[in-house]
Amino acid sequence: MIRFFYIIVFLSCQILGSNKTEAYVTFEYWLSEDFKLFSLESSFLLKIKDDTISVSPNNWIGGIMLEEEIEIDSQTFSLNNIFNQVLVEKSIPKEDQWIDEYFLLDDKEIKVRYLLSKEEDDIKLFRMDIKPLNKDGDDNKINNVILNHDLIKVWTNLDNEIKKVSLMYNNAFYTIELNEE
Repeated sequence: MIRFFYIIVFLSCQILGSNKTEAYVTFEYWLSEDFKLFSLESSFLLKIKDDTISVSPNNWIGGIMLEEEIEIDSQTFSLNNIFNQVLVEKSIPKEDQWIDEYFLLDDKEIKVRYLLSKEEDDIKLFRMDIKPLNKDGDDNKINNVILNHDLIKVWTNLDNEIKKVSLMYNNAFYTIELNEE
């Protein structure tokens, strides 16, 4: 029986690992919480394929902002990887408590907390907090942006299925709308 369980887990990981996930990232600049100066839709393309994650410009403004494509390979996108949880599983497992045993790229250990900010109609807004569990000389550009963010917002439906994620970094928002497939 235990062998059967291990085989199912291994096959699920292989299927998940061979999937291709793509999400367009919109660049927004807000002067205040109520006043958006501009929004440039689909400026970047975030792709996860097999064991590689990449961020590439999708239009001319993305090309100006991102000098070169970022590609990081040999990654493990297991169920405990934050990219898998947000972009593939698209769910918040627990509210208002720290969740250990999560990873960024290069298996950097983190803990995550989703704090409910407000609930209106059929939408919940969470603030997502991320803390590294160990301090090291991480030289991964994507990890550095996530760890040095100003604010991460996550919008879900009432069943905690993620619909949109927004990361504020250097006073600009990068927003990913997750479409139903």
